Amino acid sequence: MYPGGTNKIKLSDETEIGQIIKEKFNIVFEFIPYAGNWEEKVNLMLAGGDYPEILWIQYNPSLQKYIQAGAALPLDDYLADSPNFAKRYAEQIPIWRSIAADQKLYNWQSGQSDFMNNIRGFDIGTRIDVLEKQGYPNLVSEDEWIAYLKQAMQDFPTTPSGQKTIGMVAPFGEPWGMAGIAGIMYEKGGRYTGVAGNGAVIFDHSNNQFVDYLKNEYVKESFQFFNKLYREGILDRESFTDKSPQVEEKLDSGRALSSWYQLPGYGTNLKLIESGHPEMQYITLPVRSNTQVERNEKRLIMELDLVPFNNMIITKNAKDPKRIMELVDWASTDEAQILFQSGIKDKHYTVDANGVRTPTDLYTSEAQNPDSKVGLFLFNFLGYDSRTGEDGQAYSVSSNLEYRDKLSQTEETMNAFKQLGWETSFDYWLETAEGAKSGVVPSIKLDPDSALSQTDQKLVEFRVKNTAKLIMAKDDADFDKLWGEVLQEYEKLKPQTVIDEYNRLYQEALQIFK
Repeated sequence: MYPGGTNKIKLSDETEIGQIIKEKFNIVFEFIPYAGNWEEKVNLMLAGGDYPEILWIQYNPSLQKYIQAGAALPLDDYLADSPNFAKRYAEQIPIWRSIAADQKLYNWQSGQSDFMNNIRGFDIGTRIDVLEKQGYPNLVSEDEWIAYLKQAMQDFPTTPSGQKTIGMVAPFGEPWGMAGIAGIMYEKGGRYTGVAGNGAVIFDHSNNQFVDYLKNEYVKESFQFFNKLYREGILDRESFTDKSPQVEEKLDSGRALSSWYQLPGYGTNLKLIESGHPEMQYITLPVRSNTQVERNEKRLIMELDLVPFNNMIITKNAKDPKRIMELVDWASTDEAQILFQSGIKDKHYTVDANGVRTPTDLYTSEAQNPDSKVGLFLFNFLGYDSRTGEDGQAYSVSSNLEYRDKLSQTEETMNAFKQLGWETSFDYWLETAEGAKSGVVPSIKLDPDSALSQTDQKLVEFRVKNTAKLIMAKDDADFDKLWGEVLQEYEKLKPQTVIDEYNRLYQEALQIFK
């Protein structure tokens, strides 16, 4: 079983929730962690025919390869006996079918979300002692952040252990680093979200169409922001090769004064407390480009109806696919979703006379315990719905606004928010953002065997290849010169043909899935 893996738990029945699944279905999953490039691993497994009974596949092109190779089992024969699955994913199933040439259903996707359960953006994490030193400034614009971090590096040149501090860390060395988050300032405005992924296009919600990723004005401003950080010596020189583990190490030690996109959370803060430096904990604050601040548009937070980076299939290696599908159908019930996300009733949460679920102290401690054997969120691969349920509550009690900070913040971080004038850790986004439904947008993918798909890939590779060069420009004039040269070469790849095809497929999908 390869659902992402865990280093703490090898078999699902080592957990309380896993025991319940074993009792109901006599199914035990083996978790096999993997630290490399998962898509490469998925494709190697396909080539060797050595894949597990259930497989997590991040992206549609790899999913289509499994379907075409006959490695993914069609689920249609089981739908009549899967009423809960069919109901929960009624809107998604027709679109999932469109992935396959034969229009059969081969997959499900995990991680549907809405605004209230996905409020805070992936912006910038910063140490709270740096904020305190500068009098808790109200940081939003790129200029404000650059001035703040310049001063921070002067105020905190080293850690208490004598290590040289780093202005900002970023996992640009990840496959999705340069391709995605180096230009992702675009999602912090009021027109775009990251719903289209890290390909050659961005989805423009204001005009309901796909636009060119590289030529987007906010993407250019994102590159300019990192160029300024680089020239000021703020951006970590190792960020171009650093992956998530390296970034995490720099955060856990407190060396990083700030971080981009990969945000330190409760686990990192707990390590800093245990090391005797609670003052060096991190909180997440907003950032917008100068233009976005001027326009002051409502920021869009994507509400995922489709999750194309989180596909699950039952493979032809499954010994009893019918039994697995029975489990997936049960996982689609409210009962199972609450169990997977909130634990056991009257143990991890209580229900009052109005039906409101409240976490117990035990839930709080288990949710914050990396060695927990409850199994909370461990079974997301069976289906994880983070949208608000029919009763008006999230399935996870940790998403309840009244308790969210209790479960994810410490006394010191909440004090920092209080000093900033915030009541909660997500005040800014509650006041300045709104949800934007993804609709069919994540399902729009080019035919992987088409010439346009190859052009699409070349456009992404070209952007990735030139991003570091732009970030390392020596001054504004050099950046402008490089930018002009990049665009001139980019146009030779005929990007508009790809943009037009995305929009054609989108309009076609709208007609089918109204």
